[in-house]
Amino acid sequence: MQDKYIKALSIKRIYAERIIDGSKKIELRKRSIGIELGDLILLYETTPDSLIKGGFIADKTISLPVDQMWDKYHQILGVEKEFYDMYFEKSEFAYGTFIYQSFTFPSISLKQIYELCPNFTPPQATINWRRDWYIQSEWIDALNQGRHELMEQGKIGEQLSLFAF
Repeated sequence: MQDKYIKALSIKRIYAERIIDGSKKIELRKRSIGIELGDLILLYETTPDSLIKGGFIADKTISLPVDQMWDKYHQILGVEKEFYDMYFEKSEFAYGTFIYQSFTFPSISLKQIYELCPNFTPPQATINWRRDWYIQSEWIDALNQGRHELMEQGKIGEQLSLFAF
């Protein structure tokens, strides 16, 4: 069984760090990867790190032609122009998820994840976090806090059952 509000996102350490320090306010992708407003996104830092030590609450996701995304948001994308152009070289559209709020968490290594999460496979883009996998209390606190604030702002409706412990 999966929890629909928690996802793990594969990301390079430098971009995870930029999300956490606030210099990257939009997570970019070449296609929509199923991140929804109010989701808690766990940042799975790829090799050589292979760990989760941070995350963010997702705000809205937008899609724009590649050149328009850069023109409008380049100051908050957290990537250099050369990388951006190379990454989107053969793409017509850029998808960007705004970071509502970022967090750091006690670090959990891939070895620990394998031990605590049956059948875990590191994400290629995103994966839904299963309810039978290990969940840090800090993740639930961040999720509940972020969703509550988004509800207060009228960005999401009141949920009948928040994922709470």
